[in-house]
Formats: sequence, structure tokens, C-alpha cells
Amino acid sequence: MARKQTIEHLFHNTLKEKIAFGESKHLAKQNLGFAESSYKIFSYSTYNTYLKECKAFADWLKNTKGISKAADLTVTEQYAKEYLQARIDGGVSVYTVKMERSALSMLYSKPIGIKMPVRDNKSIYRSRQKTTNDKHHSRNGKYKDLFTVALATGGRRCDIERITVNSFREIDGSLYVEFKQSKGGRDRLTPVRAKYSEQVKEIVEQAKTKGKTRLFGKIPNKIDIHSLRREYAQNLYRDIVENPELRDKYLKQYPSRNEEVKRQIYKDRDGNTYCRDDVYVVTQALGHNRLDVTITHYLKS
Repeated sequence: MARKQTIEHLFHNTLKEKIAFGESKHLAKQNLGFAESSYKIFSYSTYNTYLKECKAFADWLKNTKGISKAADLTVTEQYAKEYLQARIDGGVSVYTVKMERSALSMLYSKPIGIKMPVRDNKSIYRSRQKTTNDKHHSRNGKYKDLFTVALATGGRRCDIERITVNSFREIDGSLYVEFKQSKGGRDRLTPVRAKYSEQVKEIVEQAKTKGKTRLFGKIPNKIDIHSLRREYAQNLYRDIVENPELRDKYLKQYPSRNEEVKRQIYKDRDGNTYCRDDVYVVTQALGHNRLDVTITHYLKS
């Protein structure tokens, strides 16, 4: 019989066994169906996030159910749905609960079947409004090059901090940036918006002249990188809508979609329509998998 251990220790050990740092997430999912998971953790940030959420679940089990020790996960699995429902009933953001559900699904290596409230993009405020931080940094000031690269590539904060002089390459006359080990441990190839291509090349050459490898390093927290990422997504979408040839060129760089596509038009809950290929290019450029995430979080006002 397995020896009992604290729930927190049990959860920690379980997640630790799922670590796959340095492995290819893409290869791990090749033999899986659409929306299926390998139940492996490919990045440090994901691991730390899931560990934090599982610890919160462990605290809830101790305080609500009086469960502090167990020999295996079967003792706690039955309470996963109840915990998530309590979070929903307590008014926690649906986006937060969805992330918590992902953490528990990873813990138990199976989907946690709980009905989630319908998400309303109107409730998303991140990087959609002016903040007091915005006035501190001019796009033409000290951090001009940083703003240029962020608007040109749509990288996350961690992506841009890691960009080196060797991250860029030209394919069929278009400039791309290779982001390595981004969110979820995923590598991706992202188009550099043509509007900024020459400026980006100049920034890279200046860095080489100075003997630098990384372009930026640590980025001030008060610069809203996510807002620039959203601006990139919206402008890239306009670029390819206005120039279908550009969209077709970018499409060649991405794998064929593995979901069954019955229509080339995507229609959201509000009745807005999008060309699937256009949204797919932007989705891949951002490092996401689902078209609805790109539409809801980036393309909608």
C-alpha cells in the first residue's frame, strides 16, 4: 500500500512527473486528435502556474473537506468539479477558472467536465484602455527600437527579451522572426510586418556593430507589451485582408490545420464573419492554436 503524503506534496510530485522541458510540443501532439492533450508540461512558466493553482486546490481541500494527506490522487479527484464550481459561484473571472481547470486537468491527466459560463469579450480589459503607465514611455523616445520591434513582431514580453541578432531570417522576400521556447515551450515563426522590415534590419545591424547578441534584455514593466502585441495582430490581419497574396505567402510557412473545416468563413457569437485563413495566419503568428482566442482577445475592439 502506498504511503500517505501531504496533498501539496502529492500534487507537486505528480506535476513534476509531467515535465517535458526542451521537448517539442508539436511532435508530442502529432498523433493526437484535435483538442487532445499530451498532458506534458513544456515550459517553466506553465509549470509554475499549474503548481500555484494546484496548491490553491490543496489548501481548499484541507480547509473545506479536511483532507490534508492521501496515498494517491483518487481521494481528491472527486472534488475537482466542486472546487471549480465554487470558484465560479464565488464570482471568480471565467478566464481565471478556465486556467484553473487546465491546471487540474493536467494534474489528473483528463479533462475536467464542468460547464463554464459563456465568456464575453466585453469583459476583457487588459491592454484595451489607456493607463497611467502609457504616458511614461514615448514611442519615439529612449525605447523607440523596442516599440518598433514589438509592433513589428507581436512578441510576448518574454519573446522580445530573448530576441537576438540571429532571430531574424528572410524567406521569399519577406522578413520573419523565430521565437524560441515561447509560452508553452513552443517555437514559432512570425512574420515581421512589412511596414517595419527595414527599420528592424537597421536595429539588428546596429546591435551587431556594437557587438551585442540580444537586442534588448529586460524590458521595463511599465511598457505595455501586450497592448503592442494586440496592435500587431490587428494590423497584420488588415495587411493580409487587403493583400491576399501576402496571406498565401504566410500560409506556406504554417502546417495545415488538423481540424475538419466545413466552411472557409468563421462566424462569431456576435455575427461578425472572418476568413478562416486570414485568422489562422494571425493565430499562428501569435503562437496560439484556436481561432476564437485570436478573435476574442486580439481582433475585437
